[in-house]
Amino acid sequence: MNNGSRALIGFTAAALLAMAAMPAAAATADSSAASTAVAAPQPWGPYHSPGGRRAKAAGTVTATGEDHEVIPSAAALTVSGIVTDLARTRSRCGWVVFGIATVNAAGNRVAWKRHHVRTCAYRTPKRFSFTYHRVFQVELKVCSERRGSEPSIQCTAGNPAWKNIYTSPH
Repeated sequence: MNNGSRALIGFTAAALLAMAAMPAAAATADSSAASTAVAAPQPWGPYHSPGGRRAKAAGTVTATGEDHEVIPSAAALTVSGIVTDLARTRSRCGWVVFGIATVNAAGNRVAWKRHHVRTCAYRTPKRFSFTYHRVFQVELKVCSERRGSEPSIQCTAGNPAWKNIYTSPH
């Protein structure tokens, strides 16, 4: 076999391997595009504070990269919205408190985190947006209470006023 025949066989084998690899690369690109695809924003709310409607919150939740084969969570979850203080007194504020359940990288432990937003400006909505990674579930509670740096234990206590705005599908 001469060098020309070897080169021709080499080129033919390379072309066949390249053609065989194309569908696999396309499938990989499709699956990676699916895992990073951004779902349409899902609206939540409006929710009011219990006992008098002195605060209101509404917004959207957007999940990115919901790949549930390994870990049942969204790769990134963005919560956006507004909170409005509807109490006329200066000593009260409108609060929206979020409970966010995140999954560790191994997928065997869930940690709960809190995020809160406050406004004390009567009837002036305050916009907010935040993102967490590997999110399994998000709950919220709207409260109207004293001005402070953090919501009170009464606002964060586990009672029926918590609303589920996102749960990762299994």
